[in-house]
Amino acid sequence: MDQINKTLIKFGLTDNETKIYLETLKEDDLSPFKLARLTGIPRTTVYEILMSLSLKGLVRLESSDGFTKQQTRVKAKNPSILRDLLWQKRQNISNLELEIVDILPSLKGDYHQSESNADFQFFPGIQGAKRVYFTEYIANPHLPIHAIDNMMSMDVFGRQAVNQDIDKWLSSKPQQNTEIKEVVGLTPWTKHVLGYQLARDPEYFKYRNIRYIDDPHFIINQRIVIQGTTLRIATAHQEEVWGLVINSPSLSQSWQSIFQFLWHQSTPITIDLIKSWGKNEFYQAENKS
Repeated sequence: MDQINKTLIKFGLTDNETKIYLETLKEDDLSPFKLARLTGIPRTTVYEILMSLSLKGLVRLESSDGFTKQQTRVKAKNPSILRDLLWQKRQNISNLELEIVDILPSLKGDYHQSESNADFQFFPGIQGAKRVYFTEYIANPHLPIHAIDNMMSMDVFGRQAVNQDIDKWLSSKPQQNTEIKEVVGLTPWTKHVLGYQLARDPEYFKYRNIRYIDDPHFIINQRIVIQGTTLRIATAHQEEVWGLVINSPSLSQSWQSIFQFLWHQSTPITIDLIKSWGKNEFYQAENKS
């Protein structure tokens, strides 16, 4: 019985409607007076419930002569009507969905209008790329940084500027406690950069987790950082040099899902792996100069 009651309530009946309806199934001919006695529900309330059940198509209300309440007789319809009603509701909902889809563009036009609900900041040229690249760590220092990285070449911003930025971040990292995860394509260039930074400072890999994808089809020309609801893109590739900062929860969520997919497909870069590539000649030349 408990399952029956729960299902009928899910169908749309109230507790009292369920009680009355179940009683009407047990006898062919009932009166409101008798239903009130069987269920303990006041007779005036029983009349209201019977009218509701009738409108819902579950019972028939009949009168022997006239429509006085005392003469009303109650007869349940075949319970199969429940499924018929569900099919009708389903058809009505499908038809209503079609109508809603047709009016949504107009409603959303009034709701969104022309007001911007995302923030896009474009910074052209080398200064724009620098602005985005060198401020990502301090923009939201306590939010995780998830990056898809091309390992920006030093000749874009200058060897000294890049190294100072990394050193500054490493010196403040233990206090910031920021999670950093990066995915890179495994190329001769990324091998060179990783080998150089490890040679410069063994702490480079202590606070950042880098993985690689070894696939020639995985080509990354930017540093793309997802941090909170913000997407930061620094580009310095061939003729294109620019920076872009987008504050958009929707876009950030999409890129976060892309990052997580790539992260689970990638392989961790370890210090032993980098050492297996041999000594970094650039670092050695730098130390000799």
